[in-house]
Amino acid sequence: MVADDDLLRTLRALADGRKARGDNTLILRPNPTSQEQFEPQEAFESSIEQGLVLEPYENAPFEIQALVPRQKSVMIKAYCDGIRSTYSLGYEDIYPILYTRNASAVRTRESATGFHTSMYHFQRNQATLLAPFDLFPSSIRGAYERLKLYSHRLADLCWTGSESEEYGPTPSDMLKMGNLAWQSRARRRARHLLDLSEQVTSMAGARLLREQDRTGTNWLLKDGSLFQFKREYLHQPELLRNIVSCVKTHPVPFFSVEGERKTMQLEVGQRSVAFLPRPSREAQQKCTLEQADRPMVSWYLRVRPPNLHSSNHMSGIVRLDIAAFTDWQLWVDELSWAILDEFYGISAMPDPRYDVMPFGIYDCEQFLKAQQLPGELLLAQLR
Repeated sequence: MVADDDLLRTLRALADGRKARGDNTLILRPNPTSQEQFEPQEAFESSIEQGLVLEPYENAPFEIQALVPRQKSVMIKAYCDGIRSTYSLGYEDIYPILYTRNASAVRTRESATGFHTSMYHFQRNQATLLAPFDLFPSSIRGAYERLKLYSHRLADLCWTGSESEEYGPTPSDMLKMGNLAWQSRARRRARHLLDLSEQVTSMAGARLLREQDRTGTNWLLKDGSLFQFKREYLHQPELLRNIVSCVKTHPVPFFSVEGERKTMQLEVGQRSVAFLPRPSREAQQKCTLEQADRPMVSWYLRVRPPNLHSSNHMSGIVRLDIAAFTDWQLWVDELSWAILDEFYGISAMPDPRYDVMPFGIYDCEQFLKAQQLPGELLLAQLR
């Protein structure tokens, strides 16, 4: 895959060359404002409880409980997070062309100094154009391919083979889709590309931790849900044994309004019972943990008192996800204590998400942002 600057310079050269031949169908109008700034928060409505309680037995009532006293020396030894930005570049005839870039990294905290550093340079950077390439005339699409502006199928918004979309548009639907629909599809594809990038880096970091420590007490803390991982990995839980994911927002009420009410009453040092977060389709089918498409174990944990200045009714509460390996019950409380450690002694303030943002994740995010050019400078070469 070509580098960021080469990708944009090549697109600029393609537009200039075609214009010189009298072809004005490739129009470049770069917008330096990242589309993620205006990405609407997803809202979910469901008439059924999507969560399946797993402890003390499957399908038990949803309850909250205190953490049991600490038994093991479980520690968070590494952190993984990623960032992405997506920009509108212009049009090929009537079809939008977008540019997306993402980066993910694994960082670690030095035990002697407390400083955060890169973990053996585990970092991944990716940039690509996004467009409905399959709707371009074959001669135009061929030019993009020869110039390596279209080099893999995930760049084609017409491709529906991605695991992240169970119900993609049909070819006839695509012929009717307008600009806003394609832009929305591009944002979802950009998010999927970031998920894949974080998956690669976090699994590399976790594997190294397992090789360095055979006791299993060193864990990697990843931002976001385990839903981001491919099904094949969630069905091989030993590959994800020492990865715990931290979810900062809670758009899905897995246990309806009453469950949210109980969760809001959590105090620091308390957690919910462990449960399986299910898509609505699996909840309707009453799928068990063994039958789940993406088996995992989740629970809510209060890590800080509520931020009185936050409009988030779940302020100070995170959801933790781990893979459903055979002895997961032994790790829920131990990992909860390790996550609580991440919120005391060091803080992500003044970030407004400090009440649910572990400092190690905040450090990853800031480290990656510091390496990227602002949109204005990045896209200036297209003007």
